[in-house]
Amino acid sequence: MTIETWLPALLGYLIPVGFFLLAWGGMETERAHRSTTVAALSMGLATLGYFAVGFAFHLGGAWLVVNRPGLEGLARIFAGEEGLPWGLIGLAGFFLSNKAATPEALGLFVTYLPMVMMAVLLPVLSLYGQARGWQVVAVGLLVATLLFPLAACWVWGGGWLANLGQEDMLGRGHGFVDHAGGGVVYLLGGMVALGSLAGLKKQLPPGEPGKPAEMPPAHFPLLANLGALLFGLGWLGWALSEPFHVAGAQLNLPRIAVNGLLAGTGGILASQLYCWATLGRVEALMSARGAVVGWIAVAAGAPFLSPWAALLTGILAGLLFPVAVYLVEHVLRLPDGTATLPLGVLGGGLGVLVTAIFADGRWGQGWNRLGLEKYLDVAGQGVTGLCPAEGFRSDPGQLVAQLAGAGTISLLAFLGGWLLLLLLNLPYRLRQAVESAEGSGEKRKGHAALLQHLGRAWRNLLSLGKSKITQTDDE
Repeated sequence: MTIETWLPALLGYLIPVGFFLLAWGGMETERAHRSTTVAALSMGLATLGYFAVGFAFHLGGAWLVVNRPGLEGLARIFAGEEGLPWGLIGLAGFFLSNKAATPEALGLFVTYLPMVMMAVLLPVLSLYGQARGWQVVAVGLLVATLLFPLAACWVWGGGWLANLGQEDMLGRGHGFVDHAGGGVVYLLGGMVALGSLAGLKKQLPPGEPGKPAEMPPAHFPLLANLGALLFGLGWLGWALSEPFHVAGAQLNLPRIAVNGLLAGTGGILASQLYCWATLGRVEALMSARGAVVGWIAVAAGAPFLSPWAALLTGILAGLLFPVAVYLVEHVLRLPDGTATLPLGVLGGGLGVLVTAIFADGRWGQGWNRLGLEKYLDVAGQGVTGLCPAEGFRSDPGQLVAQLAGAGTISLLAFLGGWLLLLLLNLPYRLRQAVESAEGSGEKRKGHAALLQHLGRAWRNLLSLGKSKITQTDDE
């Protein structure tokens, strides 16, 4: 890899750094300080888990997708040999050893690791303070070793979601399309957080009826906005690095950069307009989160949208984000102080669907090895949604592929987080149930003792009355 390729990929490490600062800027001071250790531990274990097994699960069949020199050791994927498009999980490259220890394979590890870290940070920062520290770390490890690698294999490693456009599969669009992690990273991380909070069965107390909801104060507004800027810079760097899964597709890199900048701008302006209209003032924390949700929303379709569609996507994300925050905190009453659910679920899910609507067909020829020369009998047509550019045909099948991918990733992530926290919290719930039963037993014993005491007092009172009556009769 040349420095021109390495530099944008390394800038991708600013994505988790920026998100951590964004989340830290909106936390209470004490919680922000304590979360640093758990987040650092989670990212360290995530790196180790992805190195040990996650990379193999993700890219174990990379050679079958692209016959690139140096990847010969990554040629095994379960149910995904040539002619079998149902790729489920890679099975080569564990511990990056033996034939997987080539410079090309190590380069793939370095390129995708920031996406792993980002997928881990979303649930870890959301759950911190709600679950026990070791449980939070376990969730992050599960994401890095299994949930992210599975989703990434299906979408970015030649798996079945990427192959939905093949004729021997469903023949829908170009398969599931996700350029920079709208579904694989952000939707996945948000749904893991949602499932984990559901598994914990924790809810905020109901708010006062009729009281308007407000954004939480930004305890460190400078850090929050600095985090948003670093996130945007990392987003641009990684999106322009041309990662492995875009190999063979025709892309316009300046268009990707312009669309990212416009989406972030739309998110800022729309979220601030919402705050001004509802609260009468702008909000520092909402400004930072609005920019980030704009970038997340355009991540899936940045190469395929026209600039006006990217701006519209950012505006929609910025307008819907405060509404999503209200729904999470005041309707679902979930303790999500870092706004992970609105950022991940809303931003990632919206971006996946917008791609199926506004992709204009100008770029993406050859995506998922489809339509390099001709698509839908039109020469030069790329990834296309319901609103094609002039001269291209609309492709409703792309909407089917996007919905299938978003639903599958959401289900995988939600069930993974829910089941893990349900099982990890089971011993504590059983102990609470036993203590509650013992407490009820002690209360019953206390009531019985009180009744016995009252009974003795009543009998003594009757005995005293009888003795007085007898004494009177004798007199």
